[in-house]
Amino acid sequence: MKLKRARILAIIWTAFIASSCLLPPSLFKPFTFQSLFGLDKLIHLVLYFVFVQLCAINLKKINRKNKLVILLIGIIYGILIEFMQSTMNIGRSYEIDDMIANTLGCILGIIFLTITQNSIPLIKKYLPFQQKGN
Repeated sequence: MKLKRARILAIIWTAFIASSCLLPPSLFKPFTFQSLFGLDKLIHLVLYFVFVQLCAINLKKINRKNKLVILLIGIIYGILIEFMQSTMNIGRSYEIDDMIANTLGCILGIIFLTITQNSIPLIKKYLPFQQKGN
């Protein structure tokens, strides 16, 4: 079975979240998040907001059940990543604040999806990675 290009993008984004959250902190340039008013949490929020949007684009029908499934998958994935950070010996730590930011990103993604739900077919029609005839 061939994956649609939008589905591939969603899978790549999911892998990007895992890989970026599971890298050792020593690979990043040191700077303080305090001076940037929680930039770390904003990054988590945006990662999971985009995750929800990309998952939704792959659905043929966006209904309440599908939104709930996407929301639960996003929340569980965010919690799983945090637990993996704590169990892997890579210098990353388990943070409840990150889980909250991930969950808020998922919730905001679902809210945004609900508001823009009627435009999703139009968006799908003009996606640059959409296959012809779909």
